[in-house]
Amino acid sequence: MVTGRVRMEGSPRERVGDMGAHPDLTTRQAALVRTGADLAKTAVLRNSLDAKQELARVLFELRGTFQDEKGRPDYAAKSQAYRSAVAALYEASGLSREDSKRLQGSVRHQVGIVLRRELSTEQLAEYDLSPQDRNAPRRKSASGADVDQVTSAPASLPDQVAQLHALATALVDSPEASTLDADTAEKVRAVLADTAAACSRLRTRLEPEGP
Repeated sequence: MVTGRVRMEGSPRERVGDMGAHPDLTTRQAALVRTGADLAKTAVLRNSLDAKQELARVLFELRGTFQDEKGRPDYAAKSQAYRSAVAALYEASGLSREDSKRLQGSVRHQVGIVLRRELSTEQLAEYDLSPQDRNAPRRKSASGADVDQVTSAPASLPDQVAQLHALATALVDSPEASTLDADTAEKVRAVLADTAAACSRLRTRLEPEGP
């Protein structure tokens, strides 16, 4: 758990590539931006979920090197300095604007996971961050209140894969797909990309081992 403030880097500042109007960064911040740019490129070109998760950890660490208006580590990503650094990160990745925007939507969920893992419940409350995964499945209880969805797991992996296939096939022809607004559609595409990456990893695990 992160229990105290992260000390701001006092090392010399440098620029990351051609940052233009972006502010100078400390050596540590510049290193994180470069690492994040490489991970962003890998995440898109290889459709790598691992790269997205690692990028989320880099962004969490990068937030800790900036300060918000209260002088705390900027874990809520409110400062313009942090946002400029993130813009520099995606610019340095060389990705198209469309790919960068799609990736940011996907990585945002991963950053939330890191925040909930690294910060205490009290710290999350101080930053006005939700302690719950808002993308987690929910259902209505008998009283009408939202509760975490609890379902019994199917008897076997093949059963679970069959259910996933049936659901995906049904969603392809969903009439709702053509009625979503742009922001919602982008979020859905990001989740689908993560799902496809996870399915690819599972498929690789199921391949027979070589002689």
